[in-house]
Amino acid sequence: MRIAHAVWPLTGCSGRQLSRLPALRFHLQAAQRFQSTSPRQPYTIDGRTFQLDSHSNTPPSILSKLDRKLLHVPSHPLSILRTIIESHFSQYTPSTPSSPIVTVSKNFDELGFAPDHPGRALSDSYYLNKEYMLRTHTSAHEVEEYSSGKDAWVLSADVYRRDEIDKSHYPVFHQMEGTHVWPTSDLHTLPELNKALAARLAECPLVIEDPTQISESNPYQAHHDPVHAAQITQHLKHSLNSLIFRLFGPIATKDGEPLRIRWIEAFFPFTTPSYEVEVWWNGQWLELLGCGVVMQHTLNQAGRSIRNGWF
Repeated sequence: MRIAHAVWPLTGCSGRQLSRLPALRFHLQAAQRFQSTSPRQPYTIDGRTFQLDSHSNTPPSILSKLDRKLLHVPSHPLSILRTIIESHFSQYTPSTPSSPIVTVSKNFDELGFAPDHPGRALSDSYYLNKEYMLRTHTSAHEVEEYSSGKDAWVLSADVYRRDEIDKSHYPVFHQMEGTHVWPTSDLHTLPELNKALAARLAECPLVIEDPTQISESNPYQAHHDPVHAAQITQHLKHSLNSLIFRLFGPIATKDGEPLRIRWIEAFFPFTTPSYEVEVWWNGQWLELLGCGVVMQHTLNQAGRSIRNGWF
């Protein structure tokens, strides 16, 4: 799963406030850290030099945000939310990558993004050059996290996209994602795990709308046992329904009404079947996350070919 859009601007203020004195201070600090801001000179970031080419399109105003690390400021809403989610998945290993700079291959190629995917466009992503960029999603670290040998982890990080600023978009925001994979020899244990999760959910005042189906447009993977894939999908849904109730339930159910959650079929290059999840909040459906069963190709690249699971 990848929790998206539940984000706050890194500055914690409106677009108009960005032009005021605090922003000027951030830019002055950035000028000290990023030794080159001229478009004719290489980017120098944390001692690493990135030569410019036709893809280089990251401005100093974005580079100045790279060292904010708001996920680890104890009183910041982002840090509070990260802590709650990590505590909910207490058996999962927490991770925060040290740098938002990744290769284009990690950000797109390893995850199966098509060569003509719009996310690759210079108008959508921040590039240091043709080889390196600022991650557009936390999934850029997925293969390396699986390669580390962990079967269950949650990862949080800042991400960067060339979005116009409005009430729901900002070029710098945050995501969290998590996964659980099992050796194929252990997949027989999933029915009992799902039974226990379902029993706990049954005690919560929840209405879950889930009309999703397995179909040609949202299939199980051909080389997966459909019985096991169904159990993995069920574990994913139980796990995320439980998390959403943890985040929203205590407030939403104060008036005696159950919390409403809605599952929708979706498409992502790195999962199938794939889903988006929404919660009924303040009188409207609020999109929370995307998720699905991990593409086996992703696990294969990480040397984890004998595992299946969800993301």
